[in-house]
This record gives sequence, C-alpha cells and structure tokens, in this order.
Amino acid sequence: MLDRFNKANRNRANKQKRSALEEQVELALTGQGLSPSYESEKFAYVLHRKYRPDFKIDSDHGPIHIEVKGWWPSNERSKLLAVFLNNPTIRLFVALQRPQQKISKQSKTSYAMWCDRHFIPWSPIPISPEYMNKWLNGERPTFRAPETIAKAATERRSTRTVRSGVTSASGDRTQMELLGRLEG
Repeated sequence: MLDRFNKANRNRANKQKRSALEEQVELALTGQGLSPSYESEKFAYVLHRKYRPDFKIDSDHGPIHIEVKGWWPSNERSKLLAVFLNNPTIRLFVALQRPQQKISKQSKTSYAMWCDRHFIPWSPIPISPEYMNKWLNGERPTFRAPETIAKAATERRSTRTVRSGVTSASGDRTQMELLGRLEG
C-alpha cells in the first residue's frame, strides 16, 4: 500500500495523471481539439457532520448550549466556526479554561481573541452567575479580550456597548449580520 501511495505522489509531482483512465480521457479530449488542463483549480466543499455541544440548558428564550474548552486545537476551532456559520440562530457560547492562552506557540492570538474575531460568544471558567443570567434572560453577552476592547474603542463601533469587559449583542446585531460580515 505504501508503494502505491509513493507512486501516486511521484506522479503528481511530475503533473502526471493519477490513473490510466484519466490519461485516456485526456487523450480523447485532446483528440476532439480541446485543451484540458489537469487539476488546475481547487474548490471548497463542506462535509455534513453533526455537532454535539457539551451542555444544554433550557430557558424561556430557547435552549442555551455551552461548549467547554481547555486545550483547543485548530481543527476543533474550525469545526465550531462551521457550526456557527451553518446555524446562525444557535444560542451557544464557549467556556474557556484559559482565555488568554495563545492558539499556538508562534501566534500572538489568544483563544479569546480568536472568538472575538469570529464573533463567537465566550466566557472564562468559572462561568459567573451574572453572565449565565443574561443568557437565561434572552441576551447574548460575551466577554472581550483586553486587546479587542482597546481596538473596539479606537474604531468607535457604535453597535456594541462595552461594560466591565462584557459585551451584549442581544439587540445590537443578529448572528446573520455577523455571518454576512464574515463572508464579505
């Protein structure tokens, strides 16, 4: 099996086809006077998966979901971002054990900053009763990383109100608007 893998990699390095069938198709297309290019473009795609948050709390304003994270590798962050993008009305926040921990040794971005950048609500652990009550009362508050608070003050974002490090997004923006901003 390893020989087959190595052969495929050598062929791809020389821009040769992966199979004799692909070569046959290319010859047929060339014979018709066409000029096909081999694997010249890439397209993004989505795998349909299921996500199961750590906790669910029922409230009068709908269920609240909590994802608890200690160490949070890149693939797990990507998965959670995909959940938010594909479920814009979900009431979910991330409880971070170490919000100021950098996402990697080489990065200056912390877990909290990453959440802020992607408009993902977060809270440090332990989750304060005040913060939880806001979620139970229908708000979507989030903490802000100190670097993000300073940047927001500089940019004068009028749609956010910062109070003691907690931002409430309940009436200011919907997650659909944030989704549009991420895609644009």
